[in-house]
Amino acid sequence: MNFKRILKAESKARVTGVAAVTFPIIVGLVIYMLKPVEKRTLLATPYGPLLLMESLTSFSGIARLLRDLDMNHSALGRVALSAALVSDMIGLFYVVMLVPISSPTFASFGLLIEIGFYLAICFAVVRPIMFKIIKRKREGRPIDDKYIYGIIIMVCLACMYWYDLDQFPALGAFLLGLAIPNGPPIGSELVERLESFNFGLILPLFLTSSMLRTDISAWKDCLTDHTKFAVASLIVLISLLKFSVSMIIPYLYKMPLRDSVVLSLIMSHKGIIELSFYLFSYSSKILTRDTFSILVLSIVLNSLIIPIAIGFIYDPSKQFLCYQKRNLAIMKNSGELKTLVCIHRPDHISSMINLLEASYQSEESPLTCYVLHLVELQGQDVPTLISHKVQKLGVGSGKKYSENVILSFEHFHRYVCSSISIDTFTCIANANHMQDDICWLALDKAVTLIILPFHRTWSLDRTSIVSDSEMIRFLNFNVCVIFVGGKDDREALAFAKRMARQENVTLTVLRLVASGKSKETTGWDQMLDTVELRECMRSNEPNDQPGTPKEEVSTIYLEQEIIDGADTSMLLRSMAFDYDLFIVGRTCGENHEATRGIENWCEFEELGVIGDFLASPDFPSKTSVLVVQQQRTVSQ
Repeated sequence: MNFKRILKAESKARVTGVAAVTFPIIVGLVIYMLKPVEKRTLLATPYGPLLLMESLTSFSGIARLLRDLDMNHSALGRVALSAALVSDMIGLFYVVMLVPISSPTFASFGLLIEIGFYLAICFAVVRPIMFKIIKRKREGRPIDDKYIYGIIIMVCLACMYWYDLDQFPALGAFLLGLAIPNGPPIGSELVERLESFNFGLILPLFLTSSMLRTDISAWKDCLTDHTKFAVASLIVLISLLKFSVSMIIPYLYKMPLRDSVVLSLIMSHKGIIELSFYLFSYSSKILTRDTFSILVLSIVLNSLIIPIAIGFIYDPSKQFLCYQKRNLAIMKNSGELKTLVCIHRPDHISSMINLLEASYQSEESPLTCYVLHLVELQGQDVPTLISHKVQKLGVGSGKKYSENVILSFEHFHRYVCSSISIDTFTCIANANHMQDDICWLALDKAVTLIILPFHRTWSLDRTSIVSDSEMIRFLNFNVCVIFVGGKDDREALAFAKRMARQENVTLTVLRLVASGKSKETTGWDQMLDTVELRECMRSNEPNDQPGTPKEEVSTIYLEQEIIDGADTSMLLRSMAFDYDLFIVGRTCGENHEATRGIENWCEFEELGVIGDFLASPDFPSKTSVLVVQQQRTVSQ
């Protein structure tokens, strides 16, 4: 686990995490102390652990809940994870302090010393050994099996040690897990080898065993039986207190009320960790069967209601709503172009660098590039976004996620194009949710253009898919824009015109017109298309006046009538080897004669019909393709 996340957590997450545990415990203790001894239904022995566990928030349980709800990569999910982590650490502190406070004897202080000795072994011996193992491991090779087996043996010994101390055995395994470095190579290897076995076999057996010991009819006389009523009342009271404080504090920190309610529901979640503690307490005769049954049924009810309530209240579709237009078509020639470049594999670096080099930049029209290296989340529950301006990753350090990316773009900035401002980030996230981090960074940096690499790379003969960087062709400077009409085509044309301002870039604008149809403007979109194309037509006219800007002499405008998709296919095939880069709008040719007959063959909808054809193995050349989609705002 990464302890730095506690220090870097937002203040609202830290305060929420501390208050969500501390406030219910204080209120519960005050109520218990104010109640006369003769009227106390529950003794101090079951009341203390019960109050503590009902007040705690398990980080592991919250992480699993957020993963199941696909919320762990959202802004609200990150706050919840940070708050749960702080809450877990505070809860561990209270658990350790409960030992001498509940029974201030010599034996209790001896137990405290044994716990301190265990913590010293974990963090002063085991953790340094783990880092030495990582340092010795050769780059690109997995961890040896003997180390994995050694960790599993240590987990078993830790549980046995805590069981001999008459303490919760899973707590020993949890503390040992804190000492294991998160992420690859050790954390990811453990997850890969043990997760399926644990969740596929051990967890169902454990849940079955727990439910077999549960008396489902225990809730029937909760209102008449004083002990059952006291247990049920305590559960309801602590849940309400925890829910209230977890909602009020974020709301005071200016979090929207809806999000505050969702966060409080997340912090009130109970799961497998609480169930395992109650089972241990029942096996140790601390809890009676009726008390254990009520607690188990409350966890079942909690696990049913909270995910449904969160799904009903939380609306993830609103997290990326944008009301301000940021696109190339409306940007002035002298405006700053902010670009987000995403790198997933090393072979994407050269293509992105060459695209940036071909893009026009100057003092009047600067280019700012944010480079985001996408790394799949392995061996940890918390997604991470690292800014390398704030946190430097030294060469040779244990974290080599983005070394090649950082060095490549630093070299490009220093020796090739110093006028481009470059800022590098690393996103460690689940593969299914990387787009969330891309969108968040784009919104935060007010990015105009996001460049994503396609997930397939074809070999030279276009018969197989490869990921070898030697197969990537460096972008040259003969660019062709395929224009049919629409927002995406205008956006593609705007970016191409910016590239054409570069001295060594030649731009060809190919407009596809339906044969036999009138070219008169009939709508707003067609009017905007005509305005954009007129600029290209004017720039194509010869101008012999001295001091003529470069962009007025390097743009070629072509217009071609086509009948159907077969004509489009033949035309593009004939031009396949004439250009080094094709730029096309994603919706280029949709519901148009240019794609009639080939739209059904589109394999990847994210590329559009023409973009998919240009990137397919049927296209004869290995020319690079840039598919552009204009930003969609709320009004659209």
